[in-house]
Amino acid sequence: MPFLKKFIDTGKELSERINSLLLREERTGYTGMGADGTLTSTLDRLCEDAILRRINELDLPFNVISEEIGILDRHYEKNLVIDPLDGTYNAENQIPAYSVSIGIMGKDFESLEESIVINLATGNYFYALKGHGAYRNETKLKETTRRTGASVIYSLRGENVPEFLREGINRRRILGCASLEMGFVANNSVDYVAYIGKDKELRNVDIAAGVLLVRETGGFVLDQNLKPLNMGLDVRVRRNMIALSAAYRNIIEGVRE
Repeated sequence: MPFLKKFIDTGKELSERINSLLLREERTGYTGMGADGTLTSTLDRLCEDAILRRINELDLPFNVISEEIGILDRHYEKNLVIDPLDGTYNAENQIPAYSVSIGIMGKDFESLEESIVINLATGNYFYALKGHGAYRNETKLKETTRRTGASVIYSLRGENVPEFLREGINRRRILGCASLEMGFVANNSVDYVAYIGKDKELRNVDIAAGVLLVRETGGFVLDQNLKPLNMGLDVRVRRNMIALSAAYRNIIEGVRE
């Protein structure tokens, strides 16, 4: 039974709320320290509170894993892995690329079964259901064999970048919102997203939803060693990540041989 489309209305409410804050001073500031060891912004708290209210209203049968509260054990087997606001800097500065992302899984990414990423700046969303594909709004996304020549790459040291990622790329974009960037891989807007290097590691809440989006369109989500990336429930753990479209299938299969 699909659950996560129930949050589309919550996304619309959050979009309206954030857009109503016209002054930067209204959008910025901190409310404390999150469970992941980073500061919790005013907007992070606003978004997380709205999502938690929705979970309680619907009495959804899941525990909650979030960067702000950590693990909220509601005595269920499955978990909602949530980034209440991905792209906080963008939201604070009215750059239209910030999202709420939610994935449903058991103990790790291998058990991901449903995900949604809602762009709070535009209202568009990406949605995936394991075994049933991925969607941009209501349009099903197709597996691609075509390269776009565009990528998103975060790396402080160019020598850490696998050679095949350097080839055929003539456009690079950095959006500062990993969940949306992974949605754009699924949408075949960019060929890959790569977070490489010690200072470019991501948490489970950053990418859980995006992992299913990419994999449901035939793509790959790998670690820095080009092995399938798997993460558990601890929001303090960080890993490098490379998400590639299905156009890289032959290359990835060749690397694995």
